[in-house]
Formats: sequence, C-alpha cells, structure tokens
Amino acid sequence: MVGIPKHEDDGLNAFNLDMQEDIMESIEITILSAENLRDGKKPVKRSTFVAVRTGSDPDPGKCSTTKMSPEGGSYHTWGDKVVLDRQAMQAGFFTLEVHRPTSTAKGRSKIVGGARVPVSDFLWGYVPANHLQFLSYRLWDYAACERNGVINISVRVTSPTEPFRRPEPPKKPNTVVVVPSREKERVGGGVVTGVPAVWIGRSRCTY
Repeated sequence: MVGIPKHEDDGLNAFNLDMQEDIMESIEITILSAENLRDGKKPVKRSTFVAVRTGSDPDPGKCSTTKMSPEGGSYHTWGDKVVLDRQAMQAGFFTLEVHRPTSTAKGRSKIVGGARVPVSDFLWGYVPANHLQFLSYRLWDYAACERNGVINISVRVTSPTEPFRRPEPPKKPNTVVVVPSREKERVGGGVVTGVPAVWIGRSRCTY
C-alpha cells in the first residue's frame, strides 16, 4: 500500500476540533473537475471517478464515490456532491482520490492522483453560514511520488447557528473591592471625605 504524502500543516494546532459542535452541522463537498491529469507521461484517456475518504474512518474500503466522468483526456468533470457530518470530520481532514478503471480486472481501479484537504482550510476565521467556497488542490501521483494535475471542488459549511467568528481568549473576571468611606475629618476648618488606599501585603485596610 502506498502512503499519502503528509500535508505540511493540517491546521490542527490552531483549530480546536471541539468547536465543530457549535459551528457546523455538516460539510457539503461538490467535486467539480480535475485538469492536467496524466497516466505516466500521457493524458488519462479513460473516464475517471473520485473517491472521498475521511481520515477518521478505520476501514480503507469505506468511501464515497462520484459517477464516472463523461470524457477522458486532460480535463475531467463530475459535479457530484458528497456530504460529511461532524463525526466524519473528527480527524481534521479528508482525502480526495482520482481513480481510473483498469482493464485487468472488473471493479479494479488505479489511483491517478490524490490530495489531502485540511478542515481548517474552510473552518477558520469568519465563516458565514451556508457560504460557498471554491478551492483547488494539487494532486499527487502516489506511485511516482510526483505532482499530477489539479482538482477543483466547492465546499459549503451548513450551520444551525449564526455566523462563526474565532473566539477570543476568555477574559479574567474583574475584581471589585468595596472600601468604606473614611470618617469625616476636619482639615483647616473644612470637612474632607477620603477613600483609603489598599495596602499591598496587608490583610485589611487601615483607616
């Protein structure tokens, strides 16, 4: 089995996945197209399909797939939608794999290229509810360990709440010290009312 190249920064250090319960209901991913796909040194002539896998799924055989693209060549289109819920996003990323069927056995396919998509790419900063984002990712040929085309997707985060802003760090509660007024004292024939200062290190104020 060939491994998936590790993304340089999945954004998990900066993004708290526990916040997902509050900011999203599900993620709708539309697989739009891929371009400049090659099989070896030649354009992919056969039709292709895309498999969407979540990193949290322990079974590599489980995935969502698109229909076959209507044409071959260097440009492939699908327009199919895949919906992922909060539980599927616990790993913080999902993987897109472009497959082409092989002629050696029925139901078998070869991965032309793949890309890992961090959740933090579209769940960070200001996220309006149901906002549609268009994203493109470089595909990698796992076998050759080299770049192989680009995949284009759109992402819509459905949320049951108001638009989400990155939360600010909690502020320390304000401490209010109630200090009694000083007894009225006569100064130069007049009357002055003062408030005593709190002495650091003292258990109580001295009036």
